[in-house]
Amino acid sequence: MRRILPFGLAMIFAGAAHAQTQVQDNVKIPLDVVQAGFKKAECSIELKDEEREVTGALGGGLVLVEIYCWRAAYQAGSIFFIVDPNAPEKARLAQFPSWAGRGKRSAPDLSLTSPSYDAAKKIVSMAHKGRGVGDCGSTAEWRWNGKDFVLKAAWNKDKCDGRPFEEGKRWQVYPPKR
Repeated sequence: MRRILPFGLAMIFAGAAHAQTQVQDNVKIPLDVVQAGFKKAECSIELKDEEREVTGALGGGLVLVEIYCWRAAYQAGSIFFIVDPNAPEKARLAQFPSWAGRGKRSAPDLSLTSPSYDAAKKIVSMAHKGRGVGDCGSTAEWRWNGKDFVLKAAWNKDKCDGRPFEEGKRWQVYPPKR
């Protein structure tokens, strides 16, 4: 009986800890906050008022939440919110600086095509096909600096010529090749 009691208590506490983890996997961002982000990013899919799944931790108590924004024939895009789970009403739409050329300024990207997030490296990536076969388009990576996402690398291939578009120095536009 003495062996069973500690084991049973350990299982109860483990279950409670797991339940707490499950609650933290979702966050309820107020609908008006999400609607404002949808409008600013010009999203086109139907928006639902629901809990959002946390994409990953950013550190400092913040999490990243991805919300689908648009869909096309062979790709889709999302917007991201930076959220403090204890203050979801203060969630802010993530902005991703884009490369417009040396010395040129451009508006940040608000929605990303086919995005992914590497929580260990704190890097968001995207890949946008210029057409279905993927022989042109753009890809980019942004790193979280504790406050915002900063452009880490970008590749672009404008010409849809049937040749594969792959990351590498040939198509790299940022950082500029030397």
